[in-house]
Amino acid sequence: MERFAQEIAQHLSVVLGRPCTPSDLDLPPDPTMGDFAFPCFRLSKERRKAPPAIAKEIAVELTNLPAGIEVESAGPYVNFRIAGDRLAQELLKDLLDPERAYAKLPADSRSTWIIEASSPNVAKHLQIYHLRSTAHGAALHRIAKYRGFRAILINHLGDWGTQYGKLAVAFDMFGSELAGRRPTVSDLVDFYVRFHQEEEKNPALADQAREAFRKLEAGDPEIRKLWEEFRETSIREFQKSYEKLDVHFDEIRGESAYIPDVPPLMEDLRKKGLLVLSEGAWVVPVADLAGKDIPPCILQKQDGATLYATRDYAAAIYRFHRYAFHRMSYIVGAEQKLHFEQLFLVLKKAGHDWVDRCEHIPLGLYRFRGAKMSTRKGNFTTLEAVLAEAKERAHEVIQKREHSIPPEELDAIAEAVSLGAVLFHDLSTDPSKDVEFDLDRVVDFDGETGPYLQYAHTRCLSILRKAQDSGILKELQVPFHSESAKLLQAPQELALLKTLGHFSLHLERTLQYSKASHLSSYLIDVVRAFNIFYRECRVLSDSEDLSRARLGCVQATRTILKTGLSLLGIPTPNRM
Repeated sequence: MERFAQEIAQHLSVVLGRPCTPSDLDLPPDPTMGDFAFPCFRLSKERRKAPPAIAKEIAVELTNLPAGIEVESAGPYVNFRIAGDRLAQELLKDLLDPERAYAKLPADSRSTWIIEASSPNVAKHLQIYHLRSTAHGAALHRIAKYRGFRAILINHLGDWGTQYGKLAVAFDMFGSELAGRRPTVSDLVDFYVRFHQEEEKNPALADQAREAFRKLEAGDPEIRKLWEEFRETSIREFQKSYEKLDVHFDEIRGESAYIPDVPPLMEDLRKKGLLVLSEGAWVVPVADLAGKDIPPCILQKQDGATLYATRDYAAAIYRFHRYAFHRMSYIVGAEQKLHFEQLFLVLKKAGHDWVDRCEHIPLGLYRFRGAKMSTRKGNFTTLEAVLAEAKERAHEVIQKREHSIPPEELDAIAEAVSLGAVLFHDLSTDPSKDVEFDLDRVVDFDGETGPYLQYAHTRCLSILRKAQDSGILKELQVPFHSESAKLLQAPQELALLKTLGHFSLHLERTLQYSKASHLSSYLIDVVRAFNIFYRECRVLSDSEDLSRARLGCVQATRTILKTGLSLLGIPTPNRM
């Protein structure tokens, strides 16, 4: 459908006398109105006419449209319809092309996009709430690369700050319990929770923690060695979860990496007259730039310690100098909104105009059994534990549905289904909204869930295997036949092909709005269209040519489902 949209946009450009792109076209809410629509509201002021009158004029002027594209005005819209025979032949040919992945653009053919995601604090487990940033960032990264962007996924580790002073003090208090063995992440979390319990009884521990962090920043060798052990232990554990989720970062760099950059950057801010001493801390006032009451951005405490904002400021400048990005997205919780407002304003005030290319993609809270997670209070659920429980539930469901699967294959399928269930549950939700985690609803084969989509993919495979067993196909890959494609004229066949053909449009919308939920919703629409097609059109019919054409629809559906799910990071088992 992208091809048709480009043809329409080119001809609209001629009539309008200005460039028009496929993104200027809408999809009519009612398919009977057409396949594309051009809204005329924006032209009303320019032409000094009502939008319906403008739509009629444009429809009349579009006299040289390619064969197979019909045009008519409908109120304030110019509607376009693609003729069934052309649509079936060209779409099916592209969808079945074995040499080219459908809707994929050449690598690095578009601009550079930095995506910061996951960003856990070291010395802690990956929690269920880390899944939002990790899964969403990885999905945008895969989709961006598929659509030709030079996309770079960065894991900005939280490995610096007063919490590591707290952990150093906690290790001094409780480390003897390890009896000489190396600490695990669970040990470090336990020490951290116990420190806060002790701090409530003895507030002086907070001063000890601040002093320990000051020593770490000053390069104290003993505390530095302890901190490095915390960091390495954490990264090893993080990597296990990332491998399970099939997440691969282009750069893993902690906040600590930017500490050497801070002194010259602070000096630059002083020279520009931007730093102000306030209650012993160095701050940059930003309210005047924002046009609203935003508190000053604190960059250095009274004791000389840096803050998140200081290190994020240094990281942003480092990334621009290294990558010359055109877009940088921070996929971080909505509670950090003020932090990013302050950060972007400081960068703007310092003269870094490229800050306009930066954005904060806010994430809603992840709630599990009605509670928000907090490591400090010991109220948390690890990602590993959630995935293990999901796998156990998936194992039970699959075993009830299918008794003939060998144990080793059942385990692999349960792993794939549980990952698909948990990931799709998250990615199908608008990232700005809170997520309530209900495992019974997540691992459901019948609702609009990950397993529902995975099952649709296996159903397509099953149909293709049946056709292969009957001799209609020599292999599972369906070859394109131009004459057979002409037979696809039933409304259900054309509706399915149109839905599949809009894959590129929904990938672009996913990237434009930075919401994987756009692609997730589209894949649900694909399965709905396929189910109607399968119910109304007998795939293996009496006509071998028609059977081949309809098998092409099945193959195309399988391809789009597999590609779309893979871009979301969801595995596609061969049977369920």
